[in-house]
Amino acid sequence: MDGVCDYCTSRNVFFTEARYLRERTDLLAEVLNKIKSRYEYPLSLFLSIGAKTALQSWGNRGIDACLLLPNSSPGRFGSFSLRPFSPIRELLSIAEKTLGLPRIDPLFKKSRSRQAGKSYADRFFHARSAWEIRPSWQGRCPSKLLLLDDVFTTGASVNEASRILLENGTKEVYILTYLRTIE
Repeated sequence: MDGVCDYCTSRNVFFTEARYLRERTDLLAEVLNKIKSRYEYPLSLFLSIGAKTALQSWGNRGIDACLLLPNSSPGRFGSFSLRPFSPIRELLSIAEKTLGLPRIDPLFKKSRSRQAGKSYADRFFHARSAWEIRPSWQGRCPSKLLLLDDVFTTGASVNEASRILLENGTKEVYILTYLRTIE
């Protein structure tokens, strides 16, 4: 159920550790897309099974705060008609309750382009210019952060977000996702 990602030890990454709750299958990817396209709260609860246990294992790390990987361009949280519900909000709720973490929003997505559908290499090129630190957070990010996202496919998004956070005061970034694409 809870997996530690081999990616963390196989490449030059900027985050400290990544965990996922399940390997991505076609069925689970479809469930996640249903959650995003319709308000499917019960399905988000299903995907969240195991999150509390995964988070508790990080309880002694001294994580200061958590954040959601921004998934929309400035001034909007995504198109409501396409994504009325964000499944990672359930992970956020569990993180807040389990570890007592406050939510912070130091990053914003400046790119309107999505990672989905891009080739492996294009995901890394896109991620490099997709996010920025908010001016009020420049050089002021907490030391240890938990970054939440829905799917870890190539790691490009969370890696780039982690790089930006590290450049702005963070020392350790922990990643938790519902799904991990294993190839």
